[in-house]
Amino acid sequence: MKKFNIVIPTLFLMSVIWSCSEDFLEVIDGDEYTADALYQDQADMESALNALYFSLPGADITGNLVPYFWTDEAVHRNINGEGRYGSDFNWTATNAFLDDFYNYSRIADINFFLEKLPGASYNDESKRDQHEAEARFFRAMLYEQMVFAYGDVPLLTSTISSSDDPARDPREDVFNFVISELTEITDMLPLTYGAEDYGRITKGAVLAIKARAYLKAVGWHSNTSTLYAGAEEACAEIIDDGQYSLASGIDGFKSLFYSTGDSNTETILTNIYIEDLRTHALARRLALKGSWRGTEQSNSNQGRAGFSSDFIEEVQTINGLFPKDDPAYDPTNPYINRDPRLAVTAVLPGDLLPKNGDKDAFYEYQPNPNISGSAGNNDNIGTTSVGTGYGFRKYIDYDLDGLDAGHVDLKLIRYSEVLLMYAEAFAGQGDDGNALIYLDMVRERVGMPKYADIGLPTVTRGTTGNTMIDAILLERRYEFAGEGQQRWWDIWRYKLGDQVIGQVYGIPVSTTEPGDLYGEKYKANNSDTEFARVWNDYYYLLPIRQTSLDANPNLVQNPGW
Repeated sequence: MKKFNIVIPTLFLMSVIWSCSEDFLEVIDGDEYTADALYQDQADMESALNALYFSLPGADITGNLVPYFWTDEAVHRNINGEGRYGSDFNWTATNAFLDDFYNYSRIADINFFLEKLPGASYNDESKRDQHEAEARFFRAMLYEQMVFAYGDVPLLTSTISSSDDPARDPREDVFNFVISELTEITDMLPLTYGAEDYGRITKGAVLAIKARAYLKAVGWHSNTSTLYAGAEEACAEIIDDGQYSLASGIDGFKSLFYSTGDSNTETILTNIYIEDLRTHALARRLALKGSWRGTEQSNSNQGRAGFSSDFIEEVQTINGLFPKDDPAYDPTNPYINRDPRLAVTAVLPGDLLPKNGDKDAFYEYQPNPNISGSAGNNDNIGTTSVGTGYGFRKYIDYDLDGLDAGHVDLKLIRYSEVLLMYAEAFAGQGDDGNALIYLDMVRERVGMPKYADIGLPTVTRGTTGNTMIDAILLERRYEFAGEGQQRWWDIWRYKLGDQVIGQVYGIPVSTTEPGDLYGEKYKANNSDTEFARVWNDYYYLLPIRQTSLDANPNLVQNPGW
């Protein structure tokens, strides 16, 4: 499938132009170009616009997954000296991992593009409107991320000089700008594209980001009824447009994380894989040390992300019950008869994986250091491997010759999220009947019993006080685990931090009951101190980096930092 052309700019100067398809890449010396020579016609503007697609979250740990390690579901051990990405909660205003959402270099590129757009000559004026809408989408998306992460931020809609020192604008003003922008551009974009423009921003993507923006503001906005109503309206329009549907069954769910699931009916927004240009490193960064990662991959000093026991032990059985509440749960064989998404999401003790050095051979993943044979497989919890013993599985394709560059498109918004946002919007307005319909659609897709038949679960750890919303947040945990930032958003917006953040545990110590729910567990990293996390309410806003404060005297730090 042909994928649209990409160009990479620097601020106010396009240094390199890339023109690519799946089988061709041409690099042109960027020294020949200046801003005055470019941005002249439709082709120039399309090339510049394509570069703005790098504003999308990237298919790497640092591009998309870091905030997931700030939740109760996962942690990361040190990898290549990069640290634990904040999953130990030893945070300061100088930590680089907290800076991923302060994106003013991207904002500057977008504002510059929009200022050049009116003066460029176009053969097709409808394309000018489309290009404007795509650029404004990226700007609104970035501001929505910053509003959630930082609160008040400078709202810049035009280019400024390097000597300008803008102050922070009120959070609600920036939020209102985001909603206004997304509303105005909704009908400027098509519902779908031809194959040559696969991956471009659609009307559905705009509406989905809009629904996200409304719901992510629940934790701080003064009028939550407006937020729930706005999310309901945006989701309803996506559903009514009829462009999307859930991939069928657990096999369809699994395919979403492999290249066979690209261009499926469930994906609304994606970061596309383009050979030699936009590659995805999640597979290499997440694959277990003892498993196949390619002939060039070493095993030394490679920490790995891991799910917490809090997540694994709260994934329901096939009967729709928490394991602790299901008499049929067998701690000696704990991973059978569970929600089928668990096996798609996590690498579990006893799983067979392609072996490092020989992907046609298999070895048994065994992180418990007290089980015979585990010490030699590079994966036991006492070594520099997975800190909890429960590994990540999504987006890892062992059929590749090497995992340096995964070939799958990163799915950023899926239709299942729209259905769950729709359910949440109904629940927030007291309409549990409609909420249940859309919540159960997501469960039924993977063969889980509908709550309409078995009743809502009783969530006791991390409760909002609303049983329907609790059930929806629980479903979001199962559906999006190890995939994106959704759990971070849910904890922060419903102020669940003090209920769910604490010491991180991994696999049980027992060698006979790998699913022991009540006995001793290994602490993450097999350490009493490294992941003994303590929650502070000021974490609900990230710190502005000290380097930004030093550069701009008009910026004020968030409270507590």
